[in-house]
Amino acid sequence: MAHNARHDDDTYLRRSIVEAVFFPLKQCYGDTLRARTWFGQFRDLVLKAAVRNIERAP
Repeated sequence: MAHNARHDDDTYLRRSIVEAVFFPLKQCYGDTLRARTWFGQFRDLVLKAAVRNIERAP
């Protein structure tokens, strides 16, 4: 119970949303990032998300 009491509802909600977005990205485009730097990895994630949004657009 003490562990559950430390959870912040807003933070947990944001984390849940982020995990829900990353799940289909990992399924469709693989779960590995090719870049070694944090900026390169961030750019890879942004590009994956952009491609997925374009593919889902009507």
